[in-house]
Amino acid sequence: MNRKFFQLLFACVASLVATNQFASAQFFFTGPSGGDFFDESNWNTQADGLGTAPVGDPLVDSASNAISIDLIIDGDTVEAAGQVDFGTGSLTLQSGSMLSITGAGHDFDINSDSTFSLTDSTIEVNDVISFEGISLFSGGTITSITDDITFQNDFINLTIDGTTFNAQDTVYFDGPTPGSITNATFNVTDQFGLRDDGSGVAEVVMIDSMIDIDANGSTSGGDIQNVFSGDAIGSSLTLLGASTLRADGVEEGADLILGGTTTATLGVHFSERVTDAGSTITLTTTGAELNIVALDSGDVDYVDPRPFLINGITGLDYATDPTTWNVSNWDGSSAVSLQIIPEPTAIALALGCMALAFSPRARRD
Repeated sequence: MNRKFFQLLFACVASLVATNQFASAQFFFTGPSGGDFFDESNWNTQADGLGTAPVGDPLVDSASNAISIDLIIDGDTVEAAGQVDFGTGSLTLQSGSMLSITGAGHDFDINSDSTFSLTDSTIEVNDVISFEGISLFSGGTITSITDDITFQNDFINLTIDGTTFNAQDTVYFDGPTPGSITNATFNVTDQFGLRDDGSGVAEVVMIDSMIDIDANGSTSGGDIQNVFSGDAIGSSLTLLGASTLRADGVEEGADLILGGTTTATLGVHFSERVTDAGSTITLTTTGAELNIVALDSGDVDYVDPRPFLINGITGLDYATDPTTWNVSNWDGSSAVSLQIIPEPTAIALALGCMALAFSPRARRD
């Protein structure tokens, strides 16, 4: 599926919102640039402002009152000096829009009954950003200035194509995420979380995406783990296509799976353990590459990662059969770039096919 498909999907969802099929009323922002999100006079049933404003006070600071109407920002800049929490309502940001949620402790929440759609727009939030329900992203940037970006455990659909997420603290997935994640970028200052928050383990798959868990040169580390107390056993992060990853390690039972031509670099900050507490790193293709910086084998946290590095083709770990890797004499702590190599039978078959293709009989045919 390409970007054009996703753009058509997002346009369809926006059309459904605009034709009033998700809730009882929908309103366009028609106020001044930088206008107040919570001022009902800035919203109108018509994009040209010739309709009517919302009745009553449905946009009160939603720390105490979740929004139940449909809102559309069609290229405007809007500021909310309070928490923005969607209940049964929806929010659509069309190309060029900017939503800024300011003030300490002011979160942005798209909940399980909400619908959210963003196309080539920007959201900046002072505190925590949370998504679930139907959350659709095409391009644009989402930034938490001081805290986390969370993908919670009650998604109907999560679709991301080409969006950048910047978290000053952590990014974490609380459970299953039906949908797709492609061409995404995650810049994370602290940790990247994979959790089971009651609905099942997080099994996150990304294609042609980038994760940098040391985005700002942090001093607090950068692991793939639970991020809260407890373990991440059963949860996994799978990177396919031409994805990239920069992190310190994988721990607490979370598993990392690398396919396609993905490149992962581990130990980037503390030169610490690559795996811990049963976590595994599996390479499923010969094109995937695992780069490990020089580790401190004398560190109290050092764990020899070789038994936890899995050749996904043979199913054997590096310690059991290092001959299936491009470097077969790695000591477990020196800097290394690892790839699995094709089995001899596969190489022979490939050479045979090439010979057949260039044979005189093949050319005559």
